[in-house]
Amino acid sequence: MAKMKIKAKEKKGIVKVKAMFTSLMADKEEAIKKGISPSYIRYVVAKVNDVVVYEVTMSGFMSENPLVKFKFKGKKGDKVTFTTTDNENKTESGTKKIK
Repeated sequence: MAKMKIKAKEKKGIVKVKAMFTSLMADKEEAIKKGISPSYIRYVVAKVNDVVVYEVTMSGFMSENPLVKFKFKGKKGDKVTFTTTDNENKTESGTKKIK
């Protein structure tokens, strides 16, 4: 499952977010070559105050340990919550306070 590193900073009402997810992102073909089971993140959503600010669908063709960057209007003190879902429908969440 994906571990997360999240950074969120606000400047002049715009929050810049960087998030890295630790995952092999191995699709079926690559998993066979490596002798492991397929494992990749297929869905990521970021919410602030239960409002979706970022949403993406991925596949095993993404690079290992994917990094996402995005901006949105927000303020200091709010919390950004990421939820990832993998190819086996396992979910994991991570939260970071906006600085």
